[in-house]
Amino acid sequence: MELNELDLQFARETIDKMGLFGVCSENEIAQLIGGLEKQNYKQGSTVLFQGEISSRLCLVESGKVSVLIRKGKDKVKVAELGANSYFGEISLLTPRAATATIRSEEDSVILFLPGEVVGRLVKANPSLQEELTKKINERLESQKQRTEKKPE
Repeated sequence: MELNELDLQFARETIDKMGLFGVCSENEIAQLIGGLEKQNYKQGSTVLFQGEISSRLCLVESGKVSVLIRKGKDKVKVAELGANSYFGEISLLTPRAATATIRSEEDSVILFLPGEVVGRLVKANPSLQEELTKKINERLESQKQRTEKKPE
């Protein structure tokens, strides 16, 4: 689905706010935005399955999605993400299995940044890889602490 002017503005603002691409030049940001893909999801549809191999950053432009993880045979909601949220950054540099299922709680619009687009920029800008690796490791550590936290 083609991005319109509002999609492009949203993408630019969100990419600026998330801090993952702070070392990128204006031209590199333009390349990131140019590589975005848009998808609409109906309420109740699955955006991403836990265990699915993924390599893309997902920007929630509108709507709301739930983050569900398997606990034994059950799926437990661990978070809700609304407009201006993002997920999937951990898989940007290296494709990996998704750590959660993402389900649309209401009709949602999500923009996807494929890992290949980021990969091309990383080759040209090694400081981008350093910055992304640092942010990804911080996110992984945060997830690890959340999952290891025992209920009181």
